Parts: sequence; C-alpha cells; structure tokens
Amino acid sequence: MAPVDRVHLGVGSSDSEVGARIGGRPPQVFAAQPILQTHDYLLTLGAHTARWLGERELSVFIRRGFTIGDDDLEYPNIGVRAVLHPPSSRSAESSGAHEGLGSAALIRIPPDDDVMPLVRIAPQPVLIQNEPSYATAVEADGHRFLFQINEEGWPVVDESHPEFVEEYLFGYGSAYFYGSTDATGLAREVVPGFLDF
Repeated sequence: MAPVDRVHLGVGSSDSEVGARIGGRPPQVFAAQPILQTHDYLLTLGAHTARWLGERELSVFIRRGFTIGDDDLEYPNIGVRAVLHPPSSRSAESSGAHEGLGSAALIRIPPDDDVMPLVRIAPQPVLIQNEPSYATAVEADGHRFLFQINEEGWPVVDESHPEFVEEYLFGYGSAYFYGSTDATGLAREVVPGFLDF
C-alpha cells in the first residue's frame, strides 16, 4: 500500500509482534541499549506507515516516571524520545516495557471516521489550546510537524475489558512530533516538540 500524507491509527483488538504496535516488549533492535535503562517503550510506527519513514520504523519512548508535573515538557529537553531504526520484531525480553500499558497492534482507521485516532500523521497538527507558539522552538531548528499522539484516542473501556492504559501519559492531551527531512522527503531525525493538554 502506498503511503499517503494523512494516516490515522487506532489500537487494535489483537497484538502484533511486527509493524505498527503499542506497548508490550520493545523492538529487538533496542535490546541492551542504554535507552531501556532510562525510558519505557511506548509505540512503533511500522515501515511505510508514513511517507517520511520509507523502509524504516520509528519507535517512541517515554522517560521512566515522566509526568506532566515535571519540568521536561518542551523541546529540546522533553522527556520523550523518538528513534528511527530498521524494521524489528518485538524483543524476547520485557526490559523497557511500560508496566501501565496494554500491548496491541496499531491499525489504520479511516481519517474521516468519528473515532479519534491515537496516532495522527498529517501535514499540520490539530492543537488542543490553539496556541501555535508552542512549536516556535522546534520549528526554529528547522523541523516540521510529522505526527501526534492523541490521548483521546485510547480504547474506550467497558466492563468486559481491562483498562488499556493505567494512567494518562500526557495529561489526557497530545504529544507532537517534528522532524527534518532530506531532499527525497525521508526523515533524517524525529524529535518530540511539545505537549498540549
């Protein structure tokens, strides 16, 4: 399937060892890497999920113990990391797994659907407080918006299913990710820009 400029991803009803996924064991490529000593694994965007990924995947990590009451909420010192890497299935080890998150595949949902996506890949962000100045610092470094994680997109809990997320990671808000791309449109690096809640 050819990548498009606008992709919405939601949490699937089953898990996946490969491709776009959230929670559970981090990708094998990070086994024994220092990031797993300080950060917990959040999610992976599979290769070709976005035009700017190409053959690579992107995994997002959140600093262990991160809360919106901390002082690392803005670029460049935000307590979230985004790492480009070759496609990688889940590790056999649970080191770095986020204890407060379920584990599931991320599946495409129609962009015009009424369902709020957990991950929204698009040319422009949808801001909660409509405050464009939040992006000033990250854009000043030459980065442009790539995608956002919307906490309104967590699965709806009913009595027959346990909660997928124990507590909101970003204050029931959104985390916005930016990046710089090369001449072909592929991301050279991806950075978290700010939180909005």
